Amino acid sequence: MSLELYKRYEIVFLRKNKYGPKFGINRIAKLVNCNRSTVVRWLTRWEETKDLSDRERKGRPRKTTTTDDEIVIGLVRQGVDEGLTSEKMQEQVQAEGINVNPRTIRRRLREAGFRYLKPLSKPLLSEHHQKKRLTWARSLMNYDWNQVMATDESVFRLHDIKRFYWQRPGERKICRKVKYTIKINAWCCLSAVGFGRIVCFKNNLNSTFLCNNIYHDGLLPAAREHFGR
Repeated sequence: MSLELYKRYEIVFLRKNKYGPKFGINRIAKLVNCNRSTVVRWLTRWEETKDLSDRERKGRPRKTTTTDDEIVIGLVRQGVDEGLTSEKMQEQVQAEGINVNPRTIRRRLREAGFRYLKPLSKPLLSEHHQKKRLTWARSLMNYDWNQVMATDESVFRLHDIKRFYWQRPGERKICRKVKYTIKINAWCCLSAVGFGRIVCFKNNLNSTFLCNNIYHDGLLPAAREHFGR
């Protein structure tokens, strides 16, 4: 999808009009949310023809209309594309009666200046760590796990959800959050008998707090309930 007509005239005004600010190419590209080459192209067209409308296309017609393109872009603008692949997006637009393949959807998004930003992917465990853990697990296959109580703790934060979106350069998605997020720490335990106790706390976890509070109020009472000692 090419740049909207009003944005083309906005480019010319910002650079060429005698009443305009006569901004530089880079600044105009940032204001209009497009590439630098796009700004240069429409300024050149204005110098040559004084006409910024779309020229008659040659070759195979586009599979989508302007309205179809707007529906595809609308999926992104509405924020419903969180984790959405082009294949899943195809299902969304088919519900609107638009029959296009995923490749066309990706092309339309890129034409509009969107890029799909992916998170970095790092392995949780190296091959060395995996082998050591497997060896440890095999050494305890015959252990009586009915006499073991497992514990774990985690932090739950409000406004801590990270999402990834199709985004345009200079038009980044902003997720509003409080400066000091609300969080709660939770500790729990379980055994073959079932779940034990849950201890919620706001303190930083250290050895003193762990022994005097969590183990005293959570682990020991749960162990007595499960094992009778």
